Amino acid sequence: MNILGIGGYSHDSAAALVCDGKVVAAVAEERLTRIKHQGGSPVNAVQYCLDVAGLKPTDIDHLGCYMKPGLRLKERWKYRLKQFPKHPLYSTAYLGYELLHNARYMRDMKKLCSPNTQLHYMEHHPAHVASAYHVSPFHHAALLSIDYIGEMCSTWAGIANDEEIKELHSINYPHSLGVFYSAITDYLGFLRASDEYKVMGLASYGEPEYYDDFNEIVLEDGDWYKMDLSWMTYHHSPGSKCGYFSDKFIQRFGPKRKKGEPVEKRHENIAASAQKLLEEHVLRMAKNLHEKTKASCLCFAGGVALNCSLNGRLLRESPFSQVYIQPAAGDDGIAIGAALQLHHQFAEEDNSNPIDDMGMIMGTALGYIMSDACLGPEYSDEEILAAIKKTNQQHTTPEDLEAETAQHIANGKIVGWYQGRMEFGPRALGARSILADPTNPKMQEHLNNVVKHREEFRPFAPSCLQEKAHEYFEGCHHSPFMLFVYPVVEEKQALLPAITHVDGTARVQTVSKEILPRYHKMIAEFEKLSGVPIVINTSFNVMGEPIVNTPEDAIRCFLGTGIDVLVLGNHIIIKDGSAS
Repeated sequence: MNILGIGGYSHDSAAALVCDGKVVAAVAEERLTRIKHQGGSPVNAVQYCLDVAGLKPTDIDHLGCYMKPGLRLKERWKYRLKQFPKHPLYSTAYLGYELLHNARYMRDMKKLCSPNTQLHYMEHHPAHVASAYHVSPFHHAALLSIDYIGEMCSTWAGIANDEEIKELHSINYPHSLGVFYSAITDYLGFLRASDEYKVMGLASYGEPEYYDDFNEIVLEDGDWYKMDLSWMTYHHSPGSKCGYFSDKFIQRFGPKRKKGEPVEKRHENIAASAQKLLEEHVLRMAKNLHEKTKASCLCFAGGVALNCSLNGRLLRESPFSQVYIQPAAGDDGIAIGAALQLHHQFAEEDNSNPIDDMGMIMGTALGYIMSDACLGPEYSDEEILAAIKKTNQQHTTPEDLEAETAQHIANGKIVGWYQGRMEFGPRALGARSILADPTNPKMQEHLNNVVKHREEFRPFAPSCLQEKAHEYFEGCHHSPFMLFVYPVVEEKQALLPAITHVDGTARVQTVSKEILPRYHKMIAEFEKLSGVPIVINTSFNVMGEPIVNTPEDAIRCFLGTGIDVLVLGNHIIIKDGSAS
């Protein structure tokens, strides 16, 4: 049985293909069109998925999409009609937008279907949690999904037991932790629904001076939360154009920072206060969810699940012994959840599914476990060599590519690392990465200046040999998707200045020899030279662009930035064209 899942549409559209219960391909449309956060129908991503499996559109049995348009239209119209007296012009425009948006969405999803394909519109948040639960190693788990807004729901909690996913509680917009954090992102002069990670990074520089004040905005509501909307305007006016906060908020906390203005201590403290507020509310909900479900494991999804500082606290301080988050926790990852939901719904009806000795249908919650995010496009050695020749680059093909790469990093060079299939999700995980020496105290500033061209307060992440991670990061044994922050062991912090954040933590990726053998070997070679089993790993792109996809993308980024060395498959290019 072949099932396509579609994630996103308003933004971050993506496609994933599940064949007989296994995710065989997944990619965001932005990587193929080169337009960051690309929305709309992911026609290129769908074609990629078909090509990987050698399928035609007529071979697809089911298509699962990321949202129910009827439910969305019903709930949002009902809500907006209530807000009409406060902002009649905006409400009228919004109602029209919803009609047009949903009509286009339904039209585009139907276009992706062949006559042999059944079309299914999935509910947003259950598909979110399914994207984590159905690829996790858990039989029984509590489920939590938090984002900006789904059809109307912003926070969803439930439980999964074998194949059943059951809702326990939900919170509807305009009460939304995701909206609040996006509103703070906008207030601090960053791009909402894109730059929330900048607020997370900035928070470590500040003190939660305004935490008690923010608790007047986001209030405890029994086991859950609600918002005092007198501080906000987004619920009745266009926040993206007019700002999200009311005059009451501006009078209390000061004017909004404009893009490009200096970041002041006040801004750092607001970021720290917002981050603490988010963490405390989610921790409290997690504790209550644990009491209700008695589950030892948590599957967490939605855009808020990309907040690594929050995730680190969930892992360390919540009553759950294990927390699973898949690498594409945002709307793009719903492509996986929608497809796997349909697989579990229809698997028993499909005799083509392989059955193991225990009679279990393969591809259930324990039949397929997602341990590798490399589900995207891969290019052959011939295609890589053609791209090198086309751009007139001199290259070498060393016998021990990993050792030579490690030597370049140890020599203080910045290395573009391009290997195998591209990662699914926003993090570079050793397939499309920029690498550097974490022991160099000047490397963070140097990387920001000559390659990334981004804010100086943003930290760089480490990739560490999995078997050595616990020696350098407290409590870290397994973190393959770079989704958790861990404290750097105190006596190691001075040794690792380029990856130790100002608060003494790091967003760690553990590298397994079985999953990423070449990347693992290269880091092991670097350890021989430097004494540390760790390299800086940041995404292979520049600010404002998606992570590179093709060999041509990689060469273009290499030539246009301060990257010194490009390791492209089996080949090495050095910026000055020499083979040394």
